[in-house]
Amino acid sequence: MQDDGVERGRGRSRRVLGGSVLAACLAVTVLAVPARAQQPPGAVPVEEASFVDPTAQVRYAPSVRLGERVYVGPFARLSSGRRAGITIGPESNVQDNVRVEALLARDGAEVRAMAAAGLRPTAGVQIGERVILAHGSAVRGPARLGVGEADPADSGVFVSFGALVDGAVLERDTGLSALSRVGPGVVLRSGTLVLPGKDVRTQAEADDPALGKVRPLVEADRLFNAAVVEVNVGLAREYTRLAAEEPDAVRGMNVDPGGNVFDASRDAPTVESALCTGPEVREPRFRNRVIGDVCFEDDLRTLSRRMGSSISLRADEGGPFSVGTVRSMGDGTIFHALEGSDLSVGHRVTYGERVVVHGGGRPAVDPTTGVAAPTTIGNDVRLGDGSVVFRSLVRNGAVVGERSLVVGSELAVGQVVPDRTVYANDEVFGPVEW
Repeated sequence: MQDDGVERGRGRSRRVLGGSVLAACLAVTVLAVPARAQQPPGAVPVEEASFVDPTAQVRYAPSVRLGERVYVGPFARLSSGRRAGITIGPESNVQDNVRVEALLARDGAEVRAMAAAGLRPTAGVQIGERVILAHGSAVRGPARLGVGEADPADSGVFVSFGALVDGAVLERDTGLSALSRVGPGVVLRSGTLVLPGKDVRTQAEADDPALGKVRPLVEADRLFNAAVVEVNVGLAREYTRLAAEEPDAVRGMNVDPGGNVFDASRDAPTVESALCTGPEVREPRFRNRVIGDVCFEDDLRTLSRRMGSSISLRADEGGPFSVGTVRSMGDGTIFHALEGSDLSVGHRVTYGERVVVHGGGRPAVDPTTGVAAPTTIGNDVRLGDGSVVFRSLVRNGAVVGERSLVVGSELAVGQVVPDRTVYANDEVFGPVEW
């Protein structure tokens, strides 16, 4: 990497960009709240502002409308056009590497199925209030998610890791589990959750839990969703504040925004020590987003060589993340963690493309502390393209296959989870059906 513009002090290195960053960052703020675009930058109160990460891509911005307190994460892509737009309601979030496409070519059967569900081909994507599009998920239009009057008792809509809404309608108080799909013309009724890896192609599959693809939403689901919304509203506020105070800090390898109950202080990534004792690095020109307390064993030059692109390692909710030596990290890899949890990754781990590793308390509890055990990846592990690891322990030498999910589980040394498999609570739950 180029190494100009370095400031050093107090044992940390801080890299600086020129004044063009300010203009670019303010442009993002204007895009985030288009209804107020004519007001001067900074006119929108921080508490009401939405935030779009500078790495997010927006195609045809005039037809993308965001409500208040929306968070759009790193490398998200919002693709609209003159014929079909994207609307995102208040307090919703579009997380890392999410894809929202307003208009796709559809065959006749799909068009008829979507029309029966009230979706015109050019209806675009309509996203209501408190809708969560989690890491690596996607929406293909026309689609409607959580549109309608919001009830304080409902949980909005949750679309989990790697899930796909494909020309469907999701009523309020619904959800998709990780790596699941709802197909063209299907209406997911209020109070329904699609199970992990399931492909819901018919209305009967969406309506009848006995067919094995959905279950009723329970109160624990709603509480979890509410917490996710609260966190992302806080992130929208504090990233907006950080961008106003220090525009280059919302780019590249840099600090988290702090300012939230779940993450009060602004921390920068460290290199050359997975114990977080190495030099802090702030490098706005780094091609990936590495945010907050992410602690690498490798040095910056090695990371740049072994990482692909569109990678988001974001310790702005949970943390710290302890990361051993990276063998290779494919495009679109994502690290994140729930509030109050951390993440530990061993040496020589190989990550495919679009991998999600998400921290959170495992079902196992440390008997000495009574605290849920952290998500942990061992040494010499291989994670296949599109795989997801959540609230789990993956021991040394294990392999998680392409587009497989490991959740709430402990993998043995050298264990192999086959491609397109859901492995939940220490057993095979079923295939990823699409």
